[in-house]
Amino acid sequence: MNLTKTNMKRLGVINERTMKSHIKDIFQKHDHQDSVIIDIYKMILPRWDDIEKLNGHPVCGKELWHYICELFINFDKIHHPRCLAGGAWINFGFSSDSQLDPWEINLSDCSIIYKETATCGTHRQKDV
Repeated sequence: MNLTKTNMKRLGVINERTMKSHIKDIFQKHDHQDSVIIDIYKMILPRWDDIEKLNGHPVCGKELWHYICELFINFDKIHHPRCLAGGAWINFGFSSDSQLDPWEINLSDCSIIYKETATCGTHRQKDV
């Protein structure tokens, strides 16, 4: 099982219903777009705090992409009324692909550069 699925299962995200619920909870606990984006990435990248740079973007199915975008539009109308509603998701969120299952998330186009650690002293790169 890949890290994304393992992490999502650890969070209780096992199907479309639980994914919707988890994502809604992310929006409800924050007041700023940045925090929402980060928590959505943390949902799929279990070692988020160890990442120095993410090359590429996660890709998700169209239905998931639109679901999150709609939540961002509604969130921004309340919390960021002077910004383009949904703009943070469009600029910093996942890409979408109609070839994926509607609620699938794919990281095959991403590679991660982890922060330097005291134990190894060098950057490590890992393809997801």
